[in-house]
Amino acid sequence: MKKKILITLIIIFTISVFLIIGWDLYAEIEPSYKGLEFIIPLICKREVTTLSEGEFFDDEKLEKLYLSTRQAKKILNKIENNSDWIKGEIDEKLIKIMKKYSREDIYNKIPYIKNKYWIFTNRSNGAKDKHSIDEVISDLYYSVSFGVFDIDNNILYYYEYER
Repeated sequence: MKKKILITLIIIFTISVFLIIGWDLYAEIEPSYKGLEFIIPLICKREVTTLSEGEFFDDEKLEKLYLSTRQAKKILNKIENNSDWIKGEIDEKLIKIMKKYSREDIYNKIPYIKNKYWIFTNRSNGAKDKHSIDEVISDLYYSVSFGVFDIDNNILYYYEYER
């Protein structure tokens, strides 16, 4: 009987802690999120679209993360303090690059967002400036990331392609 009461108290305590902090836990889930240059929330609603092609080790993924108001404020603060994130329209050169490397229009599942920040990261080995759009990806193996933060709707889109 005492054991059941103890387990019940532990469960109630754990739920209370989560409610008090507002499910606002952060953790590095995968090393690939380094393209965003901050740690993403561990607990939030996610929609993931993934394509893998075993033939040439291609891997393409788009994640849509729905953030709470509190999570969005923390992330927006980190974005505003990082000069690699750009506010406003996405560079036309970058749009062409992303369309070139995206398969089956996964990149195009990121809708047009009026009020946004965005970041491009070339995570390929040997990239001199990892945020340069002008540095052409000519390697046989490469890795790119693209993040868009929808300020008005608290949604973070994270796209990555690895070959």
